[in-house]
Amino acid sequence: MSYAHLLLVCLLMIGSIALVMYYLGTKISYNYILYNGSVSIGSGVVFFVFKILLTMGKVGPIEQVLDVVITLLLLTVWLVILIETFTVEVMENGREIKASIISMVKWIKMVEIKTLPQQIIQKINIISVKTKNYMVKNKLTIKIQKLIGEQIKQRELNKRV
Repeated sequence: MSYAHLLLVCLLMIGSIALVMYYLGTKISYNYILYNGSVSIGSGVVFFVFKILLTMGKVGPIEQVLDVVITLLLLTVWLVILIETFTVEVMENGREIKASIISMVKWIKMVEIKTLPQQIIQKINIISVKTKNYMVKNKLTIKIQKLIGEQIKQRELNKRV
């Protein structure tokens, strides 16, 4: 494939992802439209990096420089779009985010620091008891498997004789 065809394929892949996300945004959820730019441009960066890796020894230095410039441009645009997307998300869901942070702070205040080491030690003890029980069960199953294996060997030896 020539360089122009690969460039066109990458751009078509970016465009198809953008169209699919827009279609999903109109039919299913607005969040697909909100994240459309960041996902499309981010996938474009990935496509161009793969294109650079696949055509590294096959194209000339001018095309390689052009690929790096396009990738850096896409990366810069992607970072700007990502910041814009997070800004819009915070503006739209700011109250929900604030309520979540407040509830998390209340939960942290409820935890008593003095009892925390005791709770951790209790959980570790419970886990160690469970693993010991599991290990005992494993030892028994290993013994049973050995006995069954010996019985099978004895049957095979008896069949041969």
